[in-house]
Parts: sequence; structure tokens; C-alpha cells
Amino acid sequence: MAEGLGSDLPQDPIDRITFYNSLFTEIKPSDRVAQILTSDPNTWVKDSLEYALSWARETENSALAALLMADLADHFGDSSKHTEVARNLVFSAAENIDIPTASAFLFQQGKIWIDRGLEKNPKDIDLRNALIIYQSEYLNAPMQFLGTLRETLAMDSSNIETHFIHLNLLKKSQQWQKALDKCQKLVSLQPQNPFWLYQTSDLYGFLGDSTNAKIFLDLAVKAQRTQNQTN
Repeated sequence: MAEGLGSDLPQDPIDRITFYNSLFTEIKPSDRVAQILTSDPNTWVKDSLEYALSWARETENSALAALLMADLADHFGDSSKHTEVARNLVFSAAENIDIPTASAFLFQQGKIWIDRGLEKNPKDIDLRNALIIYQSEYLNAPMQFLGTLRETLAMDSSNIETHFIHLNLLKKSQQWQKALDKCQKLVSLQPQNPFWLYQTSDLYGFLGDSTNAKIFLDLAVKAQRTQNQTN
């Protein structure tokens, strides 16, 4: 898809009530939780937000939990939370992409936190990785996320998460040979990590190279066995 066309997720700004309505189709909040969620932010009390956060976690509502963690950090936390909050919002948005309205809202909120954090530290790799996810999964803007990815790898060429994000993007766009090259890079960085070895084996198999697929499968099984014994 060409840059600027966006993804299938809503691109217009989404308000909190619309976000809430998209979440509570099956499990409805209690009256107390609903009152906390819809109250004026100027009247928020830390204990109340923490109560609502506990309910979100108990009901496995990761989208709501991510937002409430951001609210707590914004109103009762400190600036050191920028990276953690931004990543929680963006990765929860990606996790809940099957709920488009909720996902889009979390991406929009996450971008606000990303911008705040990068303004203070443009070289924050964890934030830049979250930005790549935002640009790829929400905006679907290849030129943007590839530019950010290249800049990020130039800052830290051995960052595992950045390479893993790149691997997933390559697989998503069916660039199998480049994905294999990326797997080999990850193996070079973590040669005893069975996950990268399994991934490499799968890609060799997909490309029809059964010999190397078997070699890396054997290496993966051996590494997995060693890891299990160590743990």
C-alpha cells in the first residue's frame, strides 16, 4: 500500500466514550467502575483509577488497562513514565486490532506519549520501536516506518526488538528472502536463542531449502534442550 493511504483502522479522532462503548459489548463494567470512567478528569482520585485498573486486569481488558495506566501516569506519575506508557498504549493497540475503534484510540493516545518522550530524548530506542509499530500498523505508511527503522538501527545496530519488528514487517509483506536474511542477523546476535533458529528453519522450509531447514531445526531443538536444562 502506498504511503498516506492509511490502514483499515479509523483515522479520525476518537473520544473516550466511543472507546468505552467499543470495549463493553460483552463484559459490562459495574456501576462504580462506570462512574469512575465517565467522571471529570479534574475530579479523578488515584485510588479510584487504581480500582478501575484492577477491574480491567481481572476482566482481561488489556485495552482499558493500558489507558488507565496512562491516566495514572499523567495525573499522578512523573515524566519518567513516558516510554513505558507509550509502549503499553501502542502494543495494546496492536494486540486489540480486531476491535478497530479501540485499537485506533489507543494508537492515537500512544502517539501523544511517543511525541512527548521523543521530544525529551530523540534517541530513546524503545520509544522509536513503538513509533515504528504506530507507523506500520496504524498509518500503514511504509516510507515513514522504513525511515524510522533505518534511523533506529543506525543508532543501535544490535537492538533485538528493532530487528524483530523489522522481521515481522518483512514477513507481513511476504519478502521472504529478506526475512531470512533478518533471521540470520538475529541468530548472529543471539546464537543460542532457539526462537530465532526455529524461525530460520521455517523460512528455509518455506523457500524450499529442506537441507538448511533441517540443519536449523536440529540447532533449534538442541538450543531449546540446553535452555530447558539451564532453567
